[in-house]
Amino acid sequence: MDTKTRQAGLEGESPVDDATYNLLQALTSKLEAIEAYEIYAQDDPQGVFGELLNEERNHAERLLEALRGQLRNG
Repeated sequence: MDTKTRQAGLEGESPVDDATYNLLQALTSKLEAIEAYEIYAQDDPQGVFGELLNEERNHAERLLEALRGQLRNG
């Protein structure tokens, strides 16, 4: 297979390593949860979703930090 085909990722290999992919997927999931919890928190008199929202934001920040490190060092 020629270089252009390999670079385009058409060989069946992922363009990112497993560690980077895992961080991307986990961060995406956290961001989706944040979006949902923001909506749910509007109708939550007990504040459960507000608490979860804060936790998810902290987790997302940690994952983003790890992803940045992975991209710098990977």
